[in-house]
Amino acid sequence: MDRETALQNYREAVSRKIAAFRSHMGDSVLEHAEDWEAVVEKAMKLLGEQMEKQGKEYVCFLYFSLLKSDTINRNYRVQLHGLDMSWYMDKEPVEVYVDVKELLTPLDELWNELVCANQGYGVSVNEYDIQNLLFDELTIMDNMICQVLRYRLRDWEKKGIFEPVTRSPYWVLRWGEYRDQTEILVQTDRVEKDPGVWKTELSKAAREPEKMVFSYWYKGTYADRTIRDMDMRFITFEESTVQNIVFQNCNLEGSRFPGTRLTGCSFEGCNLWGADFRECTFEQTSFAGAELTAAVFPAESVPFLEISAEQLQVIRLDREEES
Repeated sequence: MDRETALQNYREAVSRKIAAFRSHMGDSVLEHAEDWEAVVEKAMKLLGEQMEKQGKEYVCFLYFSLLKSDTINRNYRVQLHGLDMSWYMDKEPVEVYVDVKELLTPLDELWNELVCANQGYGVSVNEYDIQNLLFDELTIMDNMICQVLRYRLRDWEKKGIFEPVTRSPYWVLRWGEYRDQTEILVQTDRVEKDPGVWKTELSKAAREPEKMVFSYWYKGTYADRTIRDMDMRFITFEESTVQNIVFQNCNLEGSRFPGTRLTGCSFEGCNLWGADFRECTFEQTSFAGAELTAAVFPAESVPFLEISAEQLQVIRLDREEES
């Protein structure tokens, strides 16, 4: 049997094992969501200590990665890499590692199964082929972890998760492949922007669909616009006024409005899954026709909002979370 045929047969033979792993790993990440958050918290503590040792003044870019070089050796740990404003030109980056072997048990089990399934293929299928299959799963696994951590970390200030680390006013935390594809977990930009920046960024979003994703708007007034069909996932308005804005069929999943006042706004047909309105105040604001599953509202404000009986069944009240 030639190598190409053998490799194709092997991949087909293990496809069900890989599918089972993905299901198992997805369940495991959800089950251990608190443990993954604890990994982030521990890494931040270690990073703060390392910054003090190195005399590092601050960091701006933070990256979590499951390194392929570690995975090859079954050394299951995550790297946290901290860089200042000069990004990859930083001459004194900071890095620490946290062991996650127990959390990656499904991956280790898959490795064993892939090795066992290789019996009978001789040299046609080698360890590098198995490693490449595992590397493909790392990307999928990274995405699973990101989906969970985005919501676990949105209360990072209340939990004090990043307190050990001195950060610049703008900073971002990403998770993914080292110096390659990564996803944002947390982004903060506590710098007041010129009023024209809001309009400019909205115009750019017409050509760059993800321009407003994870964007951060701090201590500003944003008013008198109709915004249609825009991807605004995980957008944050902090200590701002959002006035007379009509959001129509926009994706505002995971959006946050800490200390923000919404006046004369509507969210018709918008996806507000997991949105956080806990510290928000409202005046003549409508959520008619919006998807509000897992969105969090201050309990005292709900009676005065246009929220249907069906929507009330799926939202979360801040009072309930505190009890």
